[in-house]
Amino acid sequence: MRFVIHLLIVLIGALWILPLYVLVIGAFKPLSEVLTTPVFQPSSAVDFATVARVAGELAPVLLNTAVVVIPSAIGATLIGALGAYALWRAATRLKDVFMVLVAIATYLPYQSAVVPLARFMTQIGLFDTLYGIALALLIFFIPFATLMMLIFITALPRAVVEAAEVDGAGEFTIFARAVLPLLGPAFTSTATYLTINGWNNFFIPLVLSRTYNNHITLKVFSYVGQSGNLYNEMFSAALIASLPPLLLFIALGRYFIRGLLVLGSGGK
Repeated sequence: MRFVIHLLIVLIGALWILPLYVLVIGAFKPLSEVLTTPVFQPSSAVDFATVARVAGELAPVLLNTAVVVIPSAIGATLIGALGAYALWRAATRLKDVFMVLVAIATYLPYQSAVVPLARFMTQIGLFDTLYGIALALLIFFIPFATLMMLIFITALPRAVVEAAEVDGAGEFTIFARAVLPLLGPAFTSTATYLTINGWNNFFIPLVLSRTYNNHITLKVFSYVGQSGNLYNEMFSAALIASLPPLLLFIALGRYFIRGLLVLGSGGK
């Protein structure tokens, strides 16, 4: 049985790494080899020039994306933690109703709000701006962050809050000094997920932008030509665009996994 499980893991890993392998070798192939050799065949002469040129073109867009995505993810996680704490502490009978509304908002598709979202950003002067994309991501991220942090926060011992109340601490003080420090792995896990989600998001930047320079996914899409494709440039752009979230996950992976373990335990 263990052999079957290991074999299944290897097969799944191979299926996952196969597109990555094609992407890497395609990025370092000259265009002539990309067009004439099989996609799985490595290059006979590694070409760094295309990757270097595309990296220079993508550098300002990568910075724009980071400026948009990272604050949105951290802000949504913080607001979500506040909302989760409020729901956790609420004694009203409407608590379950609010939780259902948060869950519904979490699964609300972007497409259902595209028209009012674009009109709203136009009216407040944020259409085709980095601020507009950041605000839109924040709006869509908050319900998910609230739901995630609510699951995490239920794992906390209420004795910590009760002890702070005995000391005369207010709600904000309890949250900032007693609850939030205990949510470190949960906060990091949620913010990491939202950062990767925002980095890979294509629909929201597409709807709220007229140019390709506001988000990395739009810039990568711009390498798809109407009359023909320079596949080595497309591979290079996709490879470079995928590196930041990959490095982020590697750097914060242990916190992400720790948070998932808390999530998997169901708050017990």
